[in-house]
Amino acid sequence: MKYHSRDPESWRKKEQEIARREQEKTQKYRRRGFYFLLLNLVAVFVFFFGIRSYYAQLSIEKSPLNQLLIQCEDTHSAGAPLDVQIRLYNNSEKKREIVISDFAFQIFNAEKQQVYSFKQTQPVRSVFEPFTSRLLFDLKREKEITNLPSGEYTIHVEATVDGKKVSAEKRFTSVERYELIVENFNDFYYVGEKAQLKVSLLNQTSRSQDLRIDSLSVTLKQDGKIVWQTTVQVKPFWQDVKVGEIVELVEALVVPFDREGVYSIQLECVVNGSTNSLLLPVACISNAEKNLKKVKIYTDAPKIYNLRTPLQFSVYLLNESRDDVFLEIEEIIVSLLPTSLNFKKGPVRMWLTPYSKYEIFRFYPYSVPAITQPGNYKLLVKVSTKNDRLDFETTLQVNE
Repeated sequence: MKYHSRDPESWRKKEQEIARREQEKTQKYRRRGFYFLLLNLVAVFVFFFGIRSYYAQLSIEKSPLNQLLIQCEDTHSAGAPLDVQIRLYNNSEKKREIVISDFAFQIFNAEKQQVYSFKQTQPVRSVFEPFTSRLLFDLKREKEITNLPSGEYTIHVEATVDGKKVSAEKRFTSVERYELIVENFNDFYYVGEKAQLKVSLLNQTSRSQDLRIDSLSVTLKQDGKIVWQTTVQVKPFWQDVKVGEIVELVEALVVPFDREGVYSIQLECVVNGSTNSLLLPVACISNAEKNLKKVKIYTDAPKIYNLRTPLQFSVYLLNESRDDVFLEIEEIIVSLLPTSLNFKKGPVRMWLTPYSKYEIFRFYPYSVPAITQPGNYKLLVKVSTKNDRLDFETTLQVNE
């Protein structure tokens, strides 16, 4: 997966703008003293009259002591399991023992019809640290829901916390679709090389389907102009394709690359009368980087982590230059000591656009069982090519 930032032209304009602002600063210094004094007088006035009036109008409900939060994507693909988590936040600056009872979780469709419900009436007692949260409910652990038809849905949650009712609502949209999937695809190819792609179709609707598929259209474009295209005949009819099932359209789609440049591959087919397309950026080059001097390893892993909270972080390669960087990575190794977690990947080609980061590893919440005890854990990352190697190390302090 690539994460793009600004292109080189945008950065050039940004630098020119910064230079212009620096020149203007010298003309503003004399005016700033007066403006600063005036601003302070206004601030004093606002504090004594405006701020107090503003806070007097605020309801206590704006920041409740106990707050339910619904974690759910705004858009859900019908064929995938619905992922919803409910957390309870302690918005107090004090450590508290909280009693939770009469928990209810419901999902309603646009017609206000209930499509799923869960209830837990038995009281649960738990200790909350100041300004921390606890996971109350994880839908995936209770029920795998993959059959929501297209439309808008509402999640309603309520519970009794220390004798008081607390509730929350969130809306999301379920979308039914067919998704084109491309395998064996590289970020870049060399001049004269041919891509060998496997193309499949995923049923992400709410029910089993008989699929009628037209031929697959493949177009290679550069600067918006078509440089190569082809039409591939596929199996036209598939019977009783289950939710989440993948059918293979093309085993080996050959796409040629004859000269250097940045391209896009567009794949398109009609399934049951609906047009489905996929656009993939790709580069054609003569030579990749000889070393790893233009990149470095970075992680957003927290330095301190509490065992009671979900943990999710990623490891990236950072390109801090204004150039495109093309890498032939031989191996990526990520370890978390003293656990048994040992992730390996490679070989893989990576295209890092200017000032971008490229995710090379992700630690998911369901990987948390790897960390079962408090203590210090060491995250080790190694990225190597044929001629170079990067090593990275950081410590994660885990508390109870």
